[in-house]
Amino acid sequence: MLAWLTTALLLDQPVWHPQHSRDLIQFGAERGAYFEVIDSWKLIASQWLHVKPAHMLFNVLVIAVVGSAVEQAFGWRMMLCVGIGGGALAQLATLILQPQTYISGASQAYLALCGFAMLLVGRMSVAWWVAVAGIAASIILDVFVSAHGGVKVGHVVALATGFFAGACTFIGKMQNSVVER
Repeated sequence: MLAWLTTALLLDQPVWHPQHSRDLIQFGAERGAYFEVIDSWKLIASQWLHVKPAHMLFNVLVIAVVGSAVEQAFGWRMMLCVGIGGGALAQLATLILQPQTYISGASQAYLALCGFAMLLVGRMSVAWWVAVAGIAASIILDVFVSAHGGVKVGHVVALATGFFAGACTFIGKMQNSVVER
C-alpha cells in the first residue's frame, strides 16, 4: 500500500485514481518485449506496483492473512522466499511467454503463498479459506472479467511454485520426523 501511495504521489495523481502500466515502468513494471537481464530487479520491484486500487487492496488482504499464517508456522524467511520468490518466477514466466504483457502486481506472490498454504496450513483455519478464496477469485477474474479470457501464465506459474514449495516442505518435515524417531 505504501508503494501505491508513493507512486501516486510521484506521478502527481489522485491517491485512489487507477494508474497506468506504462507510467509504472520507471518504478519496476516491465514488458517482456523490452526485458533485459540487467532489468532483473524489476521481477521483484514490479510486485509492489498495481494499476487498480481495488486489486492492490485485495492483494494486501490475502497476503496479510495467508502470509501471516505461513510466517507463524514456518518463519518469516520461508514466507518471503515463497511469496517474493514465487512472485518473481511468475513475473519472469509472464515476460517470456507473454512478451506484450506488462508485469506488475502482487497476485503472483499471493498465489504462491496460497498454493503453499493449501498444503501446509490447517484446513479449518481462516488462512486456508482465504487461500481458497484468493485462488478462486484469481481464476474467476482471469476467465470471466479480464480481456484475455483465460488464466494468466503468471498466475499458473505462481500457484504451481507455491504447491511445489509446499510439497517440498512437507516431504522435508516428514523426513525430519522419521530421522528423529
